[in-house]
Amino acid sequence: MNDFLMIILFSLIGSFAGIITGLVPGLHTNNIAILILFLSSFMGGEFAIYLCVLIVAAATSHTFLNIIPSTFIGAPDEDKALIALPAHSMLMEGRGYEAIEISAYSSLLSIIVCLILIYPFKFILTNPLNLYYIIKDITPWILICISIIIIFTNKNFISALLIFLISGLLGIVIWDMNSSFLIKSSPIFPALIGLFGVPALIYSYETNVPEQIIENKKKNIGKRGIFEGAIAGGVVSILPGISSAVATTIVMTIKKERSREEIVSILSATNTATNFFVISALFLILKARSGFAIALKELIYVERWEGIIFPHPMNLFLIAVIISAVISYFATLYLGKKFAVGLSEISYNLLLKISLLIIVIMVIISDGWKGIIILTASSSIGMLCLELKVRRSVCMGVLMVPVIISLMKI
Repeated sequence: MNDFLMIILFSLIGSFAGIITGLVPGLHTNNIAILILFLSSFMGGEFAIYLCVLIVAAATSHTFLNIIPSTFIGAPDEDKALIALPAHSMLMEGRGYEAIEISAYSSLLSIIVCLILIYPFKFILTNPLNLYYIIKDITPWILICISIIIIFTNKNFISALLIFLISGLLGIVIWDMNSSFLIKSSPIFPALIGLFGVPALIYSYETNVPEQIIENKKKNIGKRGIFEGAIAGGVVSILPGISSAVATTIVMTIKKERSREEIVSILSATNTATNFFVISALFLILKARSGFAIALKELIYVERWEGIIFPHPMNLFLIAVIISAVISYFATLYLGKKFAVGLSEISYNLLLKISLLIIVIMVIISDGWKGIIILTASSSIGMLCLELKVRRSVCMGVLMVPVIISLMKI
């Protein structure tokens, strides 16, 4: 009984930590993982499981809450890079809270879908189908096909190709700089926030943000898109070098024309599902596909999931995911409403200036002056993308090109 209460307690602490990292641009659950690894050296081994529960809960909560800065200040982290675009545009129509509500609802439903799919995921990934060993060999070719679709579904595909290649060149330049998550520096943050966040802030300047409408519309969300997002999250969670940011790009290639509401829903579901299946993949293929999963593997012994019953402590992690998802859903709605109501009481231009200042400070703290150079270069590419009027999903070349090159060398 005491163990169960400790699991609940650390799930609550982790959820709160994920709320904080989700609300602050530049913070990530990897930061929590680093801190936990540091603290674990001063604590007894018996606390390792509880610390892992905290990390899992924080990682889950983060996928819910990071929609808020993406919507209201257009400052996304890596996982919410693409979703910031339709969500921020909904804000400019007075529908910022609606975007928050759609995202939270989709993430919650995504957890439910993932729980339903976890056994099919196991049987397809490992015995009897062993799809993992097939997919991993053709991953670069899958990404090449996706890149072609992303580029040539633009009306001006020449401009799209140009932006994709320039973004890819930037990705190649910073690839070697992208050190292990155990090192605080990660040039992916300034690159993606420059490509997707800064241009949105600049273009929003001197724009009058309308009063935000607070009403319930989440029931209008199509469930099929959430299912698609869960499937995409499961696929990319097993592939090396592929993040949920790439997963969202994959989903967007399935169907060319989608409403902004549908895009917000699908990408939120994909983001949360990727996080969920990264935990599952850790126990199925014994591979850590994210920073927080590496931390889990450092803290505890991971037993392969062979039978029907969930191995220990995977069962505890699933409990933490469920607790965190419920808490994070209501926290996202509550805080999203507070932001939406408070937005009309402050100067939005002042908020944009403060947001840019926070971004610059976070980049300097995490990456120093090299980060500022990357931020400047990526922001220029993002602005060029807007000027050429091509979909900004082509900017995902910053991740896809170096990953393709890296995998082709394996």
